[in-house]
Amino acid sequence: MNFITPTKQGIRKCLAFCLSVMTWSAILAQDNSLSLADSLSADATSSPRITWYASVTTEMPWNISDGRIGWANYIEAGAQVGLWKGGSLDIDAIATYEHHNPVLGDLQWFSNITIGENKAFRLMQFGLTQQLGDKGTVSAGLRNTDIDCFTSPYTMLFTGSSYTSFPTLSFNFSLATAPVAALALHAEYRPIEKLTIKETFYNGVADDRLNRQFRFCPQRDGLINITSIHYSDEEHYTYSLGAGLGNSGIENEESGTLEKPFQYALWLLAEQELCTIGKSGLGLMLQGSIAPKESSYCSHYWGAGLVCNRLGNMEAQVGLAVNRVLMSDGRETDVELTASLPVCEYLSLQPALHCINTNGTYKMAGLIRASFEIGN
Repeated sequence: MNFITPTKQGIRKCLAFCLSVMTWSAILAQDNSLSLADSLSADATSSPRITWYASVTTEMPWNISDGRIGWANYIEAGAQVGLWKGGSLDIDAIATYEHHNPVLGDLQWFSNITIGENKAFRLMQFGLTQQLGDKGTVSAGLRNTDIDCFTSPYTMLFTGSSYTSFPTLSFNFSLATAPVAALALHAEYRPIEKLTIKETFYNGVADDRLNRQFRFCPQRDGLINITSIHYSDEEHYTYSLGAGLGNSGIENEESGTLEKPFQYALWLLAEQELCTIGKSGLGLMLQGSIAPKESSYCSHYWGAGLVCNRLGNMEAQVGLAVNRVLMSDGRETDVELTASLPVCEYLSLQPALHCINTNGTYKMAGLIRASFEIGN
């Protein structure tokens, strides 16, 4: 039986599935007092039909220990297109180019835009989202876990890859984290203000190829379920905890047979502003995650940091963080000092310095990053 769906056929099936889910959700969400025409008219006047964004990030990573220098580039663009009352089409894609990179060979990768093969187009998100009243949303289509679960105000500052997604998930699962994505059904529910419960089912194997992304094959690929709870005001505090469960399909290198071992991981994140001086604030970040040691490549991870926010007229950020990861073939500790320095509304510069201990060997690395962002 051929489990690999051709690209065009897979896209048609994905769109048919998305439209079925969204149509059902839209019927439930519509106010009985409004006709479809009234709904479209009210939605058009309340918000833009199309919102879009684009960003270009370029950086020079530097292995201070032996002098190697590289170049990495990450381009992202996306849009949200309003379709009907509470319904939208969400699209996000990236392009990457690296030269003489990675420069260090650390376990975690000290740059979160170091993602391997150069590629001019990778689709990260393509699906439909429906608002359900004022407390929930449901989405179906191609998705990425970085957007869904692991973005927070303090972790976004740091350049280390482990702050983008917990290594107990990204190393142990075929997870839909950049630069790959997977078909998913995603739901969010907000029972009270600032509290969000998220539930997502992903196809068990993520990919960056179109003819492999638009497929849903639990029998061969397995399934991954990510559940998380978030309590946040998006500026002064963020608390989240979650669990990942799954049986991603993995080919045994020795026998060549397909295996789907059950895996799980638990994580916790806390970000809290401790004090303010004028408009500036000092905050604490704590995070940790575990996975079963006997069946996981990465079994333990923890991190802690201090972040100074809203510094100066341009509201710069400065952060100091340390993290440690335990893997089956080694362990690593990374201390990072970084700053995000806005130059203008659209452009910011970010230097970062890393002191990394990998299996008892110390190395120093740094980078200078420039980010340009536009959108409405």
